[in-house]
Amino acid sequence: MVAFSILLALITLSVQAKLQYRVTILVDGSYPPYSYLENGKLTGIYVDLVYQAAKLIDDKYSVELQAVPWKRGLAALENGDGFALLPPYKHIKRRPYIWPYSVPLQEEVVVAFCNRGASLHDIEESDTNAQPLNVGINAGYVILDETLEKAIMQGKIRLWENKDTYSNVLKLSKNRIDCYVNDRLSTLHGLENVKFLHPELDLSNIVEDREVLRRTAHIGYVKDSINKFPYKHDFIKQMDEALLIVLARKNAQTVHQ
Repeated sequence: MVAFSILLALITLSVQAKLQYRVTILVDGSYPPYSYLENGKLTGIYVDLVYQAAKLIDDKYSVELQAVPWKRGLAALENGDGFALLPPYKHIKRRPYIWPYSVPLQEEVVVAFCNRGASLHDIEESDTNAQPLNVGINAGYVILDETLEKAIMQGKIRLWENKDTYSNVLKLSKNRIDCYVNDRLSTLHGLENVKFLHPELDLSNIVEDREVLRRTAHIGYVKDSINKFPYKHDFIKQMDEALLIVLARKNAQTVHQ
């Protein structure tokens, strides 16, 4: 009887050791070159990083990356329905429902691109009675510095939230907005995409105007819902360790190139 109990315990431990949790990370599907859909497949710099890290912990976790509109992803975490979201900046006060954040994936440089004749450079000194500048951002993004936030309250800027980078760049190229604020690489990618799809448009009038801020991108996790996601703390620990390994490999490859 004792031998049977020991055998049963060993079998139970073996099954538990092989237990694999299915973990879904929601991903911004319209944020090239970091995370985006291409021919129906989710790809991008951050997608590749997380998939590589996921391979290092696949003995316990089966990680699925699911493309969603950014605002829907935020809403899923706010409602406690989603477990994780890729790739938010850290906004602890504005998004109290996200905590903690993963190790940094990469630093992004947020800049303003404007049509010639429009500029956000000296917006704090501009006339409050002047025609406000129409500035586009991606829906759900929090990427403006204090100067631009103040300019909005002063009526110097009229903010327009558009679906994604492509939509904003297209409106910028058609002079429907004066400026567009987003990550530099993502905006340059959007400009190339618009140039390819709309060769009739003249993009020579669009110039980089100013750097707005620098922020690191992360995987952001739902703050509560520990009962719904009992593996949360262990997964975060293991994913962080795996990400650090992948990032170290990437940096080493960059040095040796």
